[in-house]
Amino acid sequence: MFLILSYPREGVIMDNNEKQAEISQDVLIATGIALILGLGLGYFAYPVFSSGQTAVAGNDTTACAMGGFEMDAAKVNDIKALWEDMLFLQSGSKHSVKYVNYTEKNGLIALDFVIDDVYPQKLYITKDYEYLLQQPVKFSDIKGQVAMAKAQAEEALKPPEKSDKPKVQLFVMSYCPYGNLAEKALKDVVDLLSDKVDFEPVYIISGSNGNYNSLHGQKELEQDVREKIIFNKYGAKKWMEYVYDADTNCTLNNIDTCWKEVATRAGVDATAVEAEYAANFNAIADGEVAKTSQNGVSASPTLLVNSKKYSGDFIPEAYKDWICSGFNTMPQECDTQLSTTSALSGKTGTCG
Repeated sequence: MFLILSYPREGVIMDNNEKQAEISQDVLIATGIALILGLGLGYFAYPVFSSGQTAVAGNDTTACAMGGFEMDAAKVNDIKALWEDMLFLQSGSKHSVKYVNYTEKNGLIALDFVIDDVYPQKLYITKDYEYLLQQPVKFSDIKGQVAMAKAQAEEALKPPEKSDKPKVQLFVMSYCPYGNLAEKALKDVVDLLSDKVDFEPVYIISGSNGNYNSLHGQKELEQDVREKIIFNKYGAKKWMEYVYDADTNCTLNNIDTCWKEVATRAGVDATAVEAEYAANFNAIADGEVAKTSQNGVSASPTLLVNSKKYSGDFIPEAYKDWICSGFNTMPQECDTQLSTTSALSGKTGTCG
């Protein structure tokens, strides 16, 4: 059995995830399965209580009997010593762990300890002393959580609503690395299907009234707007040609000059783009803010087909199949086989 013991430190949020706005389906299912199978991984964290929530520790353990079960004092002292050692290794300083008492509950033995005479902590142990866990979890609770996660996963796999001309929206940031990978994976799809679908890139911008932001800074914001202008003026295929080149040959650091070189190669009139940028920057940015908000999107990349989110890998053939599933009648182009190689190359993630 492997124990991870954590000590509360003032001003530190004890959370292993950077973001907990949503619990991913994979994590929820994996957690449920791990708990159901009783894997030997315990995570022990001390809750920070208010000043009124303190406990008084008792003496060191002594053998006592409860309902036919006799607590092994040596085992409890082993747990106490192990805990103190782990706290020392984690924090670099010594902390006291004192045993208070025990109770029997649902076939488990609940051990009450107090840390540094302040932080109450309850651990559970099986009667054979083989397994420790912080908190027993009811099978019915896990079953309900897994059922909910399964329903969400099944809903995510359902194809989009069908239409004669599917609406395809790619929400990105111009220099989100994952957004750039998605754009590259979509290039052949856009070249193949842009005449058959209502395709639009949408740039994830926040703000209003001339004060706008893009996640990776001012240079990205400016490129967001330039790329949207190119799409508006030249259409999906030319936009895709331009963006693919910019993603490949420019960086966020040099995009303020490199974009013109790419425009020249793509046959895009950079002077016309600059004029549109100067005249309508705020209006274009407002439009992107509105579309992002209306669709509840915050992560780059996000691909919507008739408002249904694609949740697979960045694979041209998979993108094509998802888009084609949104047609009432699939066009012949949907029979074309595209690459089945992932653009992620083992990497996963989003910006947002």
